[in-house]
Amino acid sequence: MFCAAAFFFATQLLSPVIGAQNAAATNFTCQPGQPCWPTIAQWQAFNQTIAGRLKITTMLASPCFPSSPNFNNTDCADIRQNYTSAQFRGTVYGAMDITQWEACGSANCYPGFLQPQGPTCALGRLSALYVDAEEAADVTATLGFVRRHGIRLVVKNTGHDVLGRSAAANTLALRVYNLKNMSFHSSFTARNCSTSNRQNVGVIGAGVIAEDAVAFFSKQGMMVTVGGCPSVGIAGGFGQGGGHGPLAPSVGLMADQAIEFDVVTMDGVFRTINKCNDPDLFWAMRGGGGQSYAILINYKFQLQPEVAWANWRLEATLTPPTDNITQNTLLRDILTTLADQQITWSENRIAGYNGISPTSLSMMEMLPGGEKPLQTLQSVTASFRSLITNMPGVNITLDSYASYPDQNAFYIGNTEYWNHLSAVGVSLITTSRLITKDNFESPTKVNSLVNSTLKAMQKVIDQLGAQLAPQVQFQFLTSVPSNTPDSDQETSVNPAWRDALWHFVSSAAWSPDTPDAIAMQITAAARAALDIIKEPLVVQAAYLNEADPEEPDWQHVFFGKHYAKLLQIKQKWDPDTLLNCKKCVGYLGPRDPMYSCDGDAPNPSVPYPFT
Repeated sequence: MFCAAAFFFATQLLSPVIGAQNAAATNFTCQPGQPCWPTIAQWQAFNQTIAGRLKITTMLASPCFPSSPNFNNTDCADIRQNYTSAQFRGTVYGAMDITQWEACGSANCYPGFLQPQGPTCALGRLSALYVDAEEAADVTATLGFVRRHGIRLVVKNTGHDVLGRSAAANTLALRVYNLKNMSFHSSFTARNCSTSNRQNVGVIGAGVIAEDAVAFFSKQGMMVTVGGCPSVGIAGGFGQGGGHGPLAPSVGLMADQAIEFDVVTMDGVFRTINKCNDPDLFWAMRGGGGQSYAILINYKFQLQPEVAWANWRLEATLTPPTDNITQNTLLRDILTTLADQQITWSENRIAGYNGISPTSLSMMEMLPGGEKPLQTLQSVTASFRSLITNMPGVNITLDSYASYPDQNAFYIGNTEYWNHLSAVGVSLITTSRLITKDNFESPTKVNSLVNSTLKAMQKVIDQLGAQLAPQVQFQFLTSVPSNTPDSDQETSVNPAWRDALWHFVSSAAWSPDTPDAIAMQITAAARAALDIIKEPLVVQAAYLNEADPEEPDWQHVFFGKHYAKLLQIKQKWDPDTLLNCKKCVGYLGPRDPMYSCDGDAPNPSVPYPFT
């Protein structure tokens, strides 16, 4: 395997530890080639302060390019084989799970699959240099350096972020992937906050991913409120932006479990925050989004005692009675039956990942815990199963209930499904809405919801045709905190989450070497579909981590009534907007040079040594 990143060259130059308190005011717009950009000697001196952890970015697919200094056919073959593996991509800085967030205009490093690849491997929007942080002091020094020189900062763990928030051209990147400490505390004492003392608490570093956390805490007889993607870092955007998963109907979101955080604030100070110490900052980071208020080092959260799990997998092909989707009685009956059952399923703590198209149905229903989870799941889903398996035009290819002794066994037992569920090594736009309980409470409301869904499907076919239409997929995720009201609003999660029964997703995916015109058509179709879904919804809300990066009303849709308060907290703790995360609280807009790649005049990252 090729070396993904080289240590920055050694130097004898010395520099004092750089703290944010020494910095001059800046608007963080400095770009390579400008007088404000650090000299090579300044980069070297900074590297000394962080024990040589400043590294030069090597793009994942660079061994596939003859013009690259590390061209290697063997390594290239390995990369092509693992190109869609999130675990593989996460081990290097020079890759994102969603490939369009690697590119900046025509600058990219895609290995040719469907079309001949370009002649050169470019950084695109990946930073030329990154700090591979191993301790809080690295973060403090990095904040001071970017503040002094007016450089934008981005934070990256695995690169899973669907909205591309962990990459921006001509910035310095802070990689937290190697902050992988984990510990279990049967009795936890919070810092100067006795009301937050708890039993069975987990502590994880900012770089820990879901599958590692589940395996580690399972050995302690405990469960973690992770999602359905094993490779996602759970302390960053996931844990700070909400974090939904199979346990959500039972115990709530990941943010609901948060007890205390270790963070470095924008003044370079390491702080331990909780309900008693800097409670405003703790509240903001408990659902108000990652990469916005402070840099998280450790996430401390409530674990759940291990229980048995059950799931039901249903896969079917559908033979539609008509090509007109709005007149398709089969799809209408399936969606209506599913919507009619949803309140009961949610009340019984069943979580689900469901996908439907004009020709297919895929369902994964999950129930953790209870006295007899398998029997309960079979009983609650029996009427729907009976209807669906006896519908004309439904060809069942998989119909299987299973039980598992614990969470880790459940995740391992469904590895193939999780891998299939994840979109990695492709380009992707996700549009979404949280569909609240009021849409399920009467036949009229259900009919309106079903009508809009069928119209949305038809819209995709009308815009793309039958050949391209499958590139847009519809999912109804029911891994929502419907039984955890958060009545005291202890989290800053969008309040619409508490009333939601469906997290509806319309996603558009395409190969990274798809012509731009085709990619734009696919994206437009997904957005047009969501516009139709939105029409009957009184509540307009979306999960900020799985939403359209071009959502026009993002402040309200992502954060709800909490946005104004979150903005005040942002302005208090990051008054200079050192962190300018896209469509996050306090986002300054697309005119900032760090977001040139999203506009008509992209400015790709200049490679080191910036000449």
